[in-house]
Amino acid sequence: MAATVKTLIENNGELYWGTRHADPGYHYGLSLDVVENGLVARVVYVMSDLDDNDEPLVTPETLVSCYHVEDLPEHGIVISDLMEEDDDAVGWYCVEESFFDKDDVEALQRSNAQLGGHLDIVLQIMTISADEIAAGMPSLDEVSFFDLLAELEGIAENIDNGKLKKPLPFTFHLIGDALLGWQFADEADWR
Repeated sequence: MAATVKTLIENNGELYWGTRHADPGYHYGLSLDVVENGLVARVVYVMSDLDDNDEPLVTPETLVSCYHVEDLPEHGIVISDLMEEDDDAVGWYCVEESFFDKDDVEALQRSNAQLGGHLDIVLQIMTISADEIAAGMPSLDEVSFFDLLAELEGIAENIDNGKLKKPLPFTFHLIGDALLGWQFADEADWR
C-alpha cells in the first residue's frame, strides 16, 4: 500500500519515496516533521545516473533504507552541487524545504485562497482538531503521497512563474542545485 499523508505524520520526519512511471530516472522523497511551532515539509528529488545500458543506477530498492537526507551519500547519492565533480556518484539530490508556522495560519489561508487552493493539504494538517487526532486522523487516510507531492511541487512552480513572491507566508529554501523546474526564478534567491 502506498504511503498516505497520515503515514508521513505518524513517521514524523522520515522520508517516504515514490517514482512516476513517466520519469523512471527520478525519485521523489517526502517527509513531514510536525514540530511544536508548525510543520516542516521536505521534497527530496533524486536523479539517477545511468549504466552502460541506459538503466538507472538508483532504483526504488536503493532508497528503501534512506529514511533521512543524510542516508543518501551512503548509497552514492550526492548533493546536486557536486554533479560535475563527483564521478563516483550513482545519483544526485536536491531538497525543497518549507516551514509553515502555526502562528501564520491566517496568512497561509489568504495565500491559499488567492492561488486556488495551492496549500489545501498543508492547511488540513495544520488545522486538524484534537478530536480528529484522537480518532486517528481519518480525514487524512485518503490523501496520498502523490497528492501531497503535487501540492509541495506547486510551491516551487508558483515561485518560478512569479505567482509566489517574497515575503512568503511561510519559509521556503532550496538545498542544492535544482534538478527539475526553476526556469525563470533565480535559484540563488531561495537558498
